[in-house]
Amino acid sequence: MTSHLEALLRRVDPRGVHLWGPGLLRAERARERPDPARPVHLYVCVTDHFEPRWRRPPLDEERRRVGRWVDEYPRLARRHADSFGRWPVRTLFFPVEEYRVEHLDALASRARDGLFDVEVHLHHDDDNADNLRRTLTDFARTLHEGHGLLRRDPATGAITWAFIHGNWALDNSHPDGLYCGVDDELSVLVEAGCYADMTLPSVPSPCQGRVVNTVYYARSSAGRGRGYDRGRPVRVGGAREPGELMMVPGPLGLHLGSRVKGVVPRIEAGMLEPESPVPLEQRVAAWVRYAPAIPGAPNHRFIKLHAHGCNGDAPDWFLNEGGPFDRLLSLLEARYADTRRYLLHYVTARELHETIQRIERGELA
Repeated sequence: MTSHLEALLRRVDPRGVHLWGPGLLRAERARERPDPARPVHLYVCVTDHFEPRWRRPPLDEERRRVGRWVDEYPRLARRHADSFGRWPVRTLFFPVEEYRVEHLDALASRARDGLFDVEVHLHHDDDNADNLRRTLTDFARTLHEGHGLLRRDPATGAITWAFIHGNWALDNSHPDGLYCGVDDELSVLVEAGCYADMTLPSVPSPCQGRVVNTVYYARSSAGRGRGYDRGRPVRVGGAREPGELMMVPGPLGLHLGSRVKGVVPRIEAGMLEPESPVPLEQRVAAWVRYAPAIPGAPNHRFIKLHAHGCNGDAPDWFLNEGGPFDRLLSLLEARYADTRRYLLHYVTARELHETIQRIERGELA
């Protein structure tokens, strides 16, 4: 697509439907119906773009933001449980460029309590493959050896981690060339120890990919960005091939019952945010409807949500007793309480990936 055509489409279609609309239709056609004789497993994973330095506050404000999560999240989480009695866990994707020893020490203490897990987040620009590889491997080593976070692959001994790209520009995908610089970024991620990317969806960003509501393997190549625009769906009996990275997107679709000015359907992209005008009940229904599933295992649905838990008034939205997130968890637990029909799982990003792998190997049906 030429740059002039891209610019025109961005003006006339600021929500990027030309990018993801066809993929949504393909995913809906390919979706398999679950077996009504068995419960549907709903795996809910909250991935937090956890940025204590959002808008570059003074250090005392950074400490206050991290401290609120460390002190207040346990009280909220312990008010709730999934079908197996587990508290809602939260995966914090911590930015490489915002690293402070004291913040990671505080978060690691809650990780040991089983409430948080920590993975890798990065904002970068005008980068290159060698520097990116070094940046990621050094940060992974710091998290693992300095704070007891991340894990080692039992087969290879390498430190492994999930990834979210800052500013959405994974694989140098921004049409203006911003916020990355590495066309072959997916390959670098694989080499550096990444087991799955969880950046998407990113609507209305122009970095949104063309593959929607599908867990898939993608690869990139030097000189050609946006490798995640194409890929190979994960399926029962399949396996990752060398050089591929697993892409685990969240649900993306339309709210036909909630329209801007009564005309244009609102978009559901799985972002937990104070600004959403769509009622929580409608959002939950959309997550379940559009949740990715693995071909051959339709009774397992993966609801990967994303948030910016340190930004603006988001901490109040998430942490206040009786607040929106508290009500959301209560809604999930009440709506899917019948274990003959549903089994609700609160999972970390790593556990989500491990479950997908078990399904791929044919261990779960």
